[in-house]
Amino acid sequence: MSPEFSTLLILIFLEKAGSSVRPVVTFNPNWDKIFTTESLTMTCNVRSPIPGDVRYTWYKNNNLIHTGQSFVIRDARTGYSGNYQCKGSKTEISDPARLDVSNDYVILQAPLHVHEGDNVTLRCHHYPEYSGGETIFYKDNVVIRIWRYDPELHIYNINLAGSKGYKCTKKIPYSGYSGEASIPMKELFTTPEMKVTPFPVMEGDDVMVTCHMNVSLYRPETKVQFAFHKAGQNVQRFGSSDQYGFQSAKLEDSGKYYCEVSGRMIVKRSKELNIEINEPFTQPEIIMTPNQMTEGDNMTLTCHTIRSKLIPDTGLEFAFYRDGRNVQEFSLSNQYEVRSAETKHSGSYSCKIRFSTNKLTRSSEELYTQIQELFSQPEIEIIPDVDIQRNQTILTCKTSVMRKGINLQFAFYKNGQKIQEFSSSHQYVAPLAKVVDPGNYHCEVRTSTNNVKKKSEEITLEIQGEYNPAVIQNMIRLILSGILLIISFLFIFYHMKFIKSLKPGIKGPTPPRR
Repeated sequence: MSPEFSTLLILIFLEKAGSSVRPVVTFNPNWDKIFTTESLTMTCNVRSPIPGDVRYTWYKNNNLIHTGQSFVIRDARTGYSGNYQCKGSKTEISDPARLDVSNDYVILQAPLHVHEGDNVTLRCHHYPEYSGGETIFYKDNVVIRIWRYDPELHIYNINLAGSKGYKCTKKIPYSGYSGEASIPMKELFTTPEMKVTPFPVMEGDDVMVTCHMNVSLYRPETKVQFAFHKAGQNVQRFGSSDQYGFQSAKLEDSGKYYCEVSGRMIVKRSKELNIEINEPFTQPEIIMTPNQMTEGDNMTLTCHTIRSKLIPDTGLEFAFYRDGRNVQEFSLSNQYEVRSAETKHSGSYSCKIRFSTNKLTRSSEELYTQIQELFSQPEIEIIPDVDIQRNQTILTCKTSVMRKGINLQFAFYKNGQKIQEFSSSHQYVAPLAKVVDPGNYHCEVRTSTNNVKKKSEEITLEIQGEYNPAVIQNMIRLILSGILLIISFLFIFYHMKFIKSLKPGIKGPTPPRR
């Protein structure tokens, strides 16, 4: 995101929600305690880009006391002690700033806004109308600096544990007085807290873990770095990013996570956050009902899984495959149905489940399914070719039944037109006198419930002309008569030729000499 666009978003946000900006009260001089008769100026500081026409109001102990960006106290009185807050017309109200006005002889002063890690100066201050002498400092009633004329004590890299129990004693003419103080410490940044998105976390989710903390309003310029750990092992070293993420979460990503924040020699650690990667559904299993299939049965395949209670009923989608090819696309139904199954529906079935939120997908193992035949593929035959006596031909539809108790019905077709309706007879009697054109015949077999149907290959039956037994018999007689006539003619011809060769005057061959 470009800086210009970021600035534009900030300005739009402040314009719409300017009251989310919180001002800060500062003191000058920067001491949380003063004496009566002393002066102090309070200022309402707004560090965000607020328009210049803001009007400021001041409150002491929740009562309106002043308008204007600064509030000046001159010649302080003890009645000025209290909690001061300011508010802009387009801001929230500030946090309280405590001022104590004292008329004692000695007070121990500390800066108004002290943060852990600061280098702090404490001042053992005496009443302005007196002169002060040497000073001694204590911590938890133990001397930490002996008598000196320097009224200030310098503490380096102060921490929360070391912010209380300070005390000083200062010599005033003819006597010695002491002042005590607990430094009003503020956290430089809050103890971090971890947040995970999404929640709950499902297997396959893209997970983002955020190390959330707030930098003090009084030190917005503080630079901090973040580190992340899982089960005590560092998974992301210190850097500027307050986020740690991983994609397509796996079950082994579960564990106890914590983060650390480092800034100005201060390191703070969050509480451990147990991130559990939940399984949205178990490994699927494909189940067939019934477990043995015969053609004509209604087959139901169920993709069975155990769904996590953390996901909605519509969170899973199911798809089915046969021999690796999709037969039902992803949908909310976990069942695939085949009405009146055929042998072609045999094969290896599997299913897939997809989590609709993050597209996590799991596949079942394959389940081989064999659809058993009820009866074999029919064949049509002519038995016999022609029955001359009855003037007819018979077509037979042959098949083999594979399961007992099956009643079959048969039908016959010529050139695609049904010539005999379904019945229990597996034969068709065709009168020859009516079969005058060439025809393609086939038969069809079905169960009595009509849920399985098969047809045979076609055969061609050709009978030329009309069939008349008397004509054929006359033709046979005519042919036989013709054959006998030809034989008689040939016999007479050769017999006459032989007789002629024996007539007188015709010399025969000369006999050989001896």
